[in-house]
Amino acid sequence: MVKDPNRMIAEEEDNLLMHTGKGTPCGELMRRYWQPCVLSGELGADKPLPVTIFGEEMILFRDGAGKPAMIGRYCAHQGVDMIYGRVEPDGLRCMYHGWLFDPCGKVLLRGEWLPGKERRWDVGQPSYPAMEIGGVIFTYMGPGDPPALPALFSSSAAPIEIATSQREQNYWQGMSDLPEVTRADSRFWVPNLVNAAAVLRWFVPVDDATHVQFVFRCPDGGLPGGEPLKDAAATLRQAIRDLAIATPS
Repeated sequence: MVKDPNRMIAEEEDNLLMHTGKGTPCGELMRRYWQPCVLSGELGADKPLPVTIFGEEMILFRDGAGKPAMIGRYCAHQGVDMIYGRVEPDGLRCMYHGWLFDPCGKVLLRGEWLPGKERRWDVGQPSYPAMEIGGVIFTYMGPGDPPALPALFSSSAAPIEIATSQREQNYWQGMSDLPEVTRADSRFWVPNLVNAAAVLRWFVPVDDATHVQFVFRCPDGGLPGGEPLKDAAATLRQAIRDLAIATPS
């Protein structure tokens, strides 16, 4: 049976938006924006916290100054799960062979035999910048310097209430499943934010089948505009095309 060409095109377009793993067009676009990972209260000072975002398994911990850091979940040496690692002032130590990884994921070596008694080895884990603001820990997983966060996180319009929930559907399905009464007056910000009636919903992919929705309630009138949510698919596809044009192959 021959498939309807229009149906095939629609499926290809849906797949373009739904797939957010590393190297996918939509995934690469999303990585060029700060994305919320967890609420601040979920990450203690003495234990690492596993996080999966865009299909990548990572581990969050706080350094000696309490700042969040995010590195790959599995030790670069023997692949041991760093969820069992020990948080130290200078990083996270794997408890299998004792390798210490700094907040940038590099192996930190110390000893009298080293010049200067300390060296950061080139071997290490994947790592991404992390920032904590407004009760939320964000990460930037793209190339180059991170952009600014949305202005509301550093203004008088900062969120006054925050909640999260994990959904067993991809982020695009989550946005598409908003009630019609909510969608009618909603605005869309590339790549995965929706603003409706002073509520900002941030749909963050865990992988291609699951997402976490961060809900920020803000003062009335505290959020700027954006594109109509009904035009989100076209707006997002155009942003993906623009990125492909701007990124050298």
